[in-house]
Amino acid sequence: MIFGDLSAYVFIDDQELPEYAVVASSTPTENRITCWIASEEGKKFGVRWMNAAEQPWGIRAAVSIDGVRCVGQAVRPGWVGTKERMYLSNDSVTRDFMFSNIQLTDDDSMLNDQKSKDIGQIVLRVETGEYKTKPVIKHGKLKNHTLRVQEGKVHERCKKACAHRVIFAEEVPRQVHYRPGRSIVFKPDDRPTTVFVFKYTRLDILQAMDIAPSTPNNNSSKEEANDYGDDIEIIDGPYVPSSLPLPPKDVKPRIQHLEMELQRLRAQLASISEDQKPSRVKLECGVSRRQKPAIEILDLTKD
Repeated sequence: MIFGDLSAYVFIDDQELPEYAVVASSTPTENRITCWIASEEGKKFGVRWMNAAEQPWGIRAAVSIDGVRCVGQAVRPGWVGTKERMYLSNDSVTRDFMFSNIQLTDDDSMLNDQKSKDIGQIVLRVETGEYKTKPVIKHGKLKNHTLRVQEGKVHERCKKACAHRVIFAEEVPRQVHYRPGRSIVFKPDDRPTTVFVFKYTRLDILQAMDIAPSTPNNNSSKEEANDYGDDIEIIDGPYVPSSLPLPPKDVKPRIQHLEMELQRLRAQLASISEDQKPSRVKLECGVSRRQKPAIEILDLTKD
């Protein structure tokens, strides 16, 4: 999705996912652009965002996955380029984003669970503001602590069209070495925030909702081709490809039309042949068709 100089997309195996039903809206405080994407169970994914033009202000982008906010990324004024986020992290470990089946329940005690309202959405918030740095020194070893995220069941009435949710894969230790450096201080300004919202679910659900186009069925195409083949008369001869091939659904009606036209022409030809045949003359018994007719001579001299 694109809004002004900013753009963002979700990718799997480094391939951008198609976006469906893209809608954009703006208010004095927020520019929001929303779409649907097809999620795949067991697939890891990431969010990639880009800035296409130099700006005199800093930019901070933060990804939220099913309502879980990840560490933000801030860039200095004038920065042009691409950044991505593929995991949830803290100072010690990372956990990759991964699509998984959602577990539903009919337990009414879960009906008003506010933590489940954002499940099914990947949100990228991009803010502009003042970008500063300050010296910082960190001491000591990294703490070995886990990164826990609640991934419980969801009430079935809350997420009727939602078949997937995001889980966070196994923890991977971060290789971070602290040394004297500078930390970033970012202060948002009054410009509107740009929000990219990716709503996700299975492709077949998107197709059933008429959000994504149907996928061609190869088996159905083969069955249709076999069915049409029963009505085709095969004539020996060299194959000459048609310059205007017809889609399979148009072949059968055309064959029926041609067959009717052929029957009409045959009937017309038969009628013409009958008209051109000589009239049949019934011969007397014992008279040959080749026998010359007898000539009677009348004598006109007699009284």
